[in-house]
Amino acid sequence: MKFTRVYAEITNICALNCSFCPDRHEKPRVMDLALFEKIMRELKGKSKEIALHVMGDPLLNKNLRAYLDIAAKFSHRVVLTTSGFYFDRHDKKTLFHETILQINISLNSFNKNAEKMTLKEYLEPIFELIEHRSGIFINLRLLNGEKLFNAQIFDAICTRFGVKTDEKNIQIAPKVRLHFDELFCWPSLNAPVSEDSKCYGLNRQIAILSNGKVTPCCFDYEAKVLLGDANYESLSDILRRSSSIALGLKSGAPTEELCRRCTYRLRFKEF
Repeated sequence: MKFTRVYAEITNICALNCSFCPDRHEKPRVMDLALFEKIMRELKGKSKEIALHVMGDPLLNKNLRAYLDIAAKFSHRVVLTTSGFYFDRHDKKTLFHETILQINISLNSFNKNAEKMTLKEYLEPIFELIEHRSGIFINLRLLNGEKLFNAQIFDAICTRFGVKTDEKNIQIAPKVRLHFDELFCWPSLNAPVSEDSKCYGLNRQIAILSNGKVTPCCFDYEAKVLLGDANYESLSDILRRSSSIALGLKSGAPTEELCRRCTYRLRFKEF
């Protein structure tokens, strides 16, 4: 089986409290480098991308470059998703590492937290990254409906880069774009059962949490659908044992309770 993207959460630590993220009760963790290397080795040639994120911010890892070096060792292309607050913790050699394909920046991390810094101070490292990006794709994420905040972002981009940007014109520079999305409900066992719908989970993606637990998708941040543990099992064995779950998700008739109650998969009715 070959995936479009595998989420390998190198830390579950974020250090923020964004209102669009769920409450988390698990202790802070960082994935052991030896476990990460095992995972990267087993995934060689089996995924187009490796995203170093589920709930945590990978830029909080002081030794981020060590993880990137390991990913490069096994010829993986890496996607980083970050709040944008921690670019100053890493040098350019790390931020422009040869293995990085794309950096996603959740700009609403700023207006959904009580931060002492100004918006200009927050955006400056992000804009510097754009100006020196060295071929990396940069995806600036904004939520639809945040009209006042989004207008401030558009104005800042227009002033800095001399482009007209709004919700219709989302190109800032080559390989740099704005992406708009709707708020969604995180899947919960307390939610009602949703209508049947197909899902990418276990078909185009899987997630491996920082403790090694393997789950069908990046929304199962507590591994409620626990497929196995990468610390003690090979990914191939875990996936082989999970084939019936994958079939249910692909056919639109999920068998697992969390999947049955997830509304995000309704976006994938046609795949």
